[in-house]
Amino acid sequence: MSASLYHVDYNDLRVLLRSVRVKAGLTQVQMAETLGVGQSYVSKLERGENFVDVLLYVRWCQACSIKPGAVLDELLDRTVKLRN
Repeated sequence: MSASLYHVDYNDLRVLLRSVRVKAGLTQVQMAETLGVGQSYVSKLERGENFVDVLLYVRWCQACSIKPGAVLDELLDRTVKLRN
């Protein structure tokens, strides 16, 4: 797999992370404060201008009260459905 910000699997992850954030009722500003980053970082991550660091990913999931593994399972389910 290519290590590109624009790879389809990476885009699926960004879409899912945004969805998880929104379902948790968090704004980008609130997520940024929780993660200790600027709001623009969260925005750029969701738009595909930043890679998702694995530790930031875990903290993102924790902020949304969801287990990181559950998000990965959802990502895999989506990927399989889209590819078949």
